[in-house]
Amino acid sequence: MSMMKARSLPILVTLLLCSAIVSSGCWDRREIEDLGIAIGMSVDQAIQKKRTSEEEKQIVHKHKTIMPISVTYQIVNPKIIGGTSRGNPSNQKPYINITSSGDTAFQVARETATRIGRPPFFMHLKIIILGDQVSRKINLAQLLNMNLRDTEMRRTVHLTIAEGNGREILEAKTKNEDLPSFELLSLIDNLSKSIHIAQPISIGTVSEQLSADSSFCVPRVVLHQKEMKLAGAAVISGKTGKMLGWIGEEETAGLNLVQGTGKSEEGHKGGIIEAVIKGSRDPFSYEIGKIRSKIIPIVKNGQLSFRVDIKVEGRLGEDWALNENAFEKDYLDRVNAAVKTRIEQIVNNTLKKAQKDFRVDVAGFGKQLHIHYPKEWKKRKENWDEVFSRIPVSLDVTVKTEEFALKGKKK
Repeated sequence: MSMMKARSLPILVTLLLCSAIVSSGCWDRREIEDLGIAIGMSVDQAIQKKRTSEEEKQIVHKHKTIMPISVTYQIVNPKIIGGTSRGNPSNQKPYINITSSGDTAFQVARETATRIGRPPFFMHLKIIILGDQVSRKINLAQLLNMNLRDTEMRRTVHLTIAEGNGREILEAKTKNEDLPSFELLSLIDNLSKSIHIAQPISIGTVSEQLSADSSFCVPRVVLHQKEMKLAGAAVISGKTGKMLGWIGEEETAGLNLVQGTGKSEEGHKGGIIEAVIKGSRDPFSYEIGKIRSKIIPIVKNGQLSFRVDIKVEGRLGEDWALNENAFEKDYLDRVNAAVKTRIEQIVNNTLKKAQKDFRVDVAGFGKQLHIHYPKEWKKRKENWDEVFSRIPVSLDVTVKTEEFALKGKKK
């Protein structure tokens, strides 16, 4: 009997411990009303104030600062967001923007706790906006270091770069959303409607690109009449992690055409290409339905070149040539030829900008060389961006008009 008791004692202790854990609930639970839920944040160059001699004496640890930064957190106002904020009688905003400055983002995050009762909680952070000045002067791997380390933050957070200060984007007027951060996210999701919008990028992908010394683009956001607008992209050097400059909306369209739709729904690209048939003055709009692109590396006699195959399918969305007949194959052939010529112009201008002006590969040519010719890639990978700037790239564009909506000819 004593042996039975000895055997059952460990089981009894285990059951009691499990019962205590289950009945105790969530020991680290935090009520949502007590959280300062940060939805968006911006990082800008701070205005550096000159310290007095007395202030210098009070600094215990002196270190060289790259540049003081100003961080703004957009925090949800739960008292307003829970009701009808548009009809709020006190005209309070459904968010609170709080800005602090310091040498590092982590220092700023902790300093914010001295100014607001609910310090930022980052589990629901959706978007980070970098100012263009700070992006040109500080490596993005340093700017985003805290965001990538903090266990509260997700690597899926979107990244954009603002023309000017990112803080101003967090104060922009909104049309469809209560919070500027959500308004910006809804614009990013419109890639399927416009090829002039840059491919969305997360901070996790940025980290991977920088670790591989690969250059890339980040969507640019600008203010237009106090409202935000996505316009082109910032070019980031894989070697330095810093912003080199901008590409415009048409060059962004060219980059999207080179990269294609991709397999994910998020990467689906659509939009309009405007063109004119040779010999005509009447424009038409071609709506893109599908883009299938392939970057093909070619190694011949030790010489490297690339060919980009672009297959586009779409429809005739608008046509000002009223005397033409879209039911006729000859006319559709001329439409396809005009769209093909326009695509070649757009893509060639984009490649010229990347190869001659910025001298970087932002479209993934190096990745395809690595996949198909690993030995050739190994020879060139150390200085790939510079090598890519001298490599010839040819295009093979195919356009197919699937439909012409409800009208074929003038009646």
